[in-house]
Amino acid sequence: MATLRELYEFSTKEGIKEDPRGEEEIKRILEETKERYGELKGYQKEYFNKEKLQNPFADSIILNGGDAKNIEAVAIGIDIETQEMLLIDRLRQKGTKIDAVITHHPEGRALAELHQVMDMQIRILHKAGVSISQAEAIVRPRVDEVRRGLHPFNHTRSIDAARLLNIPFMSMHTVADNHVHQFLQKLMDKEKPRTIKNLVDILYKIPEYQWAASHGMGPTIFTGNPDNECGKITFDMTGGTELDKTRMKTMAESGINTIVAMHMSKDQYEEAKSHNINVIAAGHMSSDSLGMNLVLDKMDKKFKLKVIEVSGFKRVKR
Repeated sequence: MATLRELYEFSTKEGIKEDPRGEEEIKRILEETKERYGELKGYQKEYFNKEKLQNPFADSIILNGGDAKNIEAVAIGIDIETQEMLLIDRLRQKGTKIDAVITHHPEGRALAELHQVMDMQIRILHKAGVSISQAEAIVRPRVDEVRRGLHPFNHTRSIDAARLLNIPFMSMHTVADNHVHQFLQKLMDKEKPRTIKNLVDILYKIPEYQWAASHGMGPTIFTGNPDNECGKITFDMTGGTELDKTRMKTMAESGINTIVAMHMSKDQYEEAKSHNINVIAAGHMSSDSLGMNLVLDKMDKKFKLKVIEVSGFKRVKR
């Protein structure tokens, strides 16, 4: 049994532990955020999201019912919008115990400020071999594009539904994506696949990807031959959303041979193909489920939660 805030603070802490930038870098970021906040005045200070003073993940926050207590049963979905809220309310009417809802993909303010987590991709690219100046040149314009693109959305719609139905609601986006990024990185470092086929075979040993394959959405080679050597592998699993296709040329020049991504748009993988970069789409719902499961395994040891699967989420315990 837990409060919603306890679940939120626990997931944030675990997300920091698994962040590809390292805990020291996160500490520096939080200290800089506190300094900037102290310098704010007027409306900028009034509307500042104070959770960012201890939480570096703007897309992983409490969305409704922050004072909720006695949480034992949680409905978890990859996407929770108004239609899922109505489904959950109907399930509660029929007797299913659901004390709170957790969405993976952000809603409300968590989506409006999604662009704020994207800077982490600078460090991910740099660790993969891209120079810091080139990584900044790739990421920063895309951050601004995402910020402008998200601005006109109806961000309060699902939050209003949760409020009117009195459903405690939170999101776990980057905190979960960090887990799947590190899980796959460590797995491939251990297994050392030689070919693309070897890499895909390793993915198919993971239960979430097996589940996805049973629904026709298993790991898929988007570009490259199964017999191609993997070479240097990088992972596109965390950092908000995908970058612009212009990154592919720089990544190829930096010695990156293979990208393992949750998903990749047409213009992205065509650009990757033009630079002879292998692309494996591991799967979107399955990769998101994997990340959420890794967090939930930790959470379950402490809080003993009952999970109700909805909206594309598959619970697998390890």
